[in-house]
Amino acid sequence: MGGATLYVPHFPSHFHPLVLAIGQVAAERLCRFYGGETLDIPNKVMVRRVRNQLIRKTYHGMPERESNRAMHLAREYGLSRRHVLNIVRC
Repeated sequence: MGGATLYVPHFPSHFHPLVLAIGQVAAERLCRFYGGETLDIPNKVMVRRVRNQLIRKTYHGMPERESNRAMHLAREYGLSRRHVLNIVRC
């Protein structure tokens, strides 16, 4: 996954990889400076690790049934339901 590129938006959403990796405040600062540009990211491992931790935490804190939780998170993160369940089960 090394050598990936990442578009830096002018206004990051709560689930943008930058926000997941460095937090909302730091991501907003970065976006003010680099907004509209594409950065070379040497490795996505950390971004995925943070995303997966957030998915697990959210999944286990949701009051809905298991299938509804997985579908909700899949839509929210742009993943398949099966992928969300694989993340949660790790």
